[in-house]
Amino acid sequence: MNRSLEMSRPADVPGFVDRVVRPLTHLLNPFILRIAGGWFPLFSLLHHRGHKSGRIYATPVTAFPRGGYFWLGLAFGENSGWARNVIAAGDADLRYRGTDYHLVEATVVNVADVEPKQVPPMVRLGSAVAGVHKVLRMRPTTKE
Repeated sequence: MNRSLEMSRPADVPGFVDRVVRPLTHLLNPFILRIAGGWFPLFSLLHHRGHKSGRIYATPVTAFPRGGYFWLGLAFGENSGWARNVIAAGDADLRYRGTDYHLVEATVVNVADVEPKQVPPMVRLGSAVAGVHKVLRMRPTTKE
């Protein structure tokens, strides 16, 4: 790999994700957006506000409920645009399997630091297979 590309990659983003998945997002996101938040549980639709622009964004994410929280995958790292926006705001709206949730208390956690039975199996699998070791944990609440 080109050394300059290697140095520019965030440390929390696995090489496979950076080399293969990231370039495909521009092609796949329009299709994923059509099914995100619907019956297919792998993709949810996250609505969040830009922390600088104030603009509302809709981003497809992986999110799974477990133990009173939603666990959102950070395949592109905690410094990805959507993650920075959600962490800065502290809240976001999520459409998961056709139901809307308001999420609060955005916290980046290392999967290894959480008791295994609290983490959804798909999140543990993603951590082990894809090398994505951090997730964003958020608690659903009623919107005030």
